[in-house]
Amino acid sequence: MLENVRVGVGVNRGFVDVVDVHVGGDLHRIVLGGVKNLPGSSVREKMEYLRTEADGLRKLLLDEPRGGHPSLYADLVVPSSIPEAHAGYIIMEVMGYPLISGTNTMCTAIALLEAGRIPMKEGPTEITLEAPGGLVKITADCRGGKVRGVHYQSDTPSFLYSKNLTVDVPRIGTIPFDLVWTGAFYPLVRASDFGFRLVREEEAELVRFAKSFLAEARRVVNPVHPVFGDEGPLSFVQFVGEPEQGAETTLECRACNYVYPCESVVRSPAGVPTTAMLVQLYDKKRISYGETLKTVSIFGTSLKATLTEELAYHGFEGVRAQIAGTGWVTSQSRIVVDFDDPLTPQDGLDKVVMR
Repeated sequence: MLENVRVGVGVNRGFVDVVDVHVGGDLHRIVLGGVKNLPGSSVREKMEYLRTEADGLRKLLLDEPRGGHPSLYADLVVPSSIPEAHAGYIIMEVMGYPLISGTNTMCTAIALLEAGRIPMKEGPTEITLEAPGGLVKITADCRGGKVRGVHYQSDTPSFLYSKNLTVDVPRIGTIPFDLVWTGAFYPLVRASDFGFRLVREEEAELVRFAKSFLAEARRVVNPVHPVFGDEGPLSFVQFVGEPEQGAETTLECRACNYVYPCESVVRSPAGVPTTAMLVQLYDKKRISYGETLKTVSIFGTSLKATLTEELAYHGFEGVRAQIAGTGWVTSQSRIVVDFDDPLTPQDGLDKVVMR
């Protein structure tokens, strides 16, 4: 039996302390220690520094041999630049650095509360976090020292950027889609148009379809956010099932999200893709203020999105939504960063990891 094991601190070694949390099977590594303070006066500026000067941290956390989970994300907790926020967090994914993300938000809140970084009280505990894309307000249902459920709402509105777009894809044909911004730009493809039932057995084919779609869509679609500007090439595909009357909600819909360049799909319905589907249904007048959409992933996990506000946003019809779900802490660990290991990514990692 191993007791009091301590890996020695070498002359060329550092450590990163993480708490792993999952929502709907999506695993998030929340970094709570071992990383230096990043330059920048806001969380977005700190994110830009990490992206341009020290992308090795993202690779360290997500890639093999230290990562490799098929639906893995990471969030670095940093000081907030806004007094009303309890903390800031930088979202790191295989595709890069999205400005807002739902399950990343939920897992970061759970880790901060259960690790005691933010005081937890019995019952509803309200906190505010600063994402690169703005403030996110969170309410956690806390009982017995554990977070039993989370719902959040971003201050930054979501909106339908463009609809009835099409792209021609070799061996598939013409693919119609709508484009929604909700933390990033999400193309929404109706699954039934291409024979998908959005079940687990279709995962490999969904991945092939999404990669082929993105290869062509990136050539012809270059959206620009009215505030955040050019966010880079499209990296997501959201497959949308047929909405039906829900037993507990206004509507219920199967959903599947793909993130480039993964060889798998997202395990949960995901928070911002669920919001994107809510935006599309709002535009089609299928859902309105106060009503709720439940999304179910191909793995059977679910989230709920409630439309809480309708507002004008830089010439678009914007909405705000509250997303609700549940997450669980899976581990607490210390990642060894040995700079002599040839499989330790460089890319500025030495600029940010403490030794």
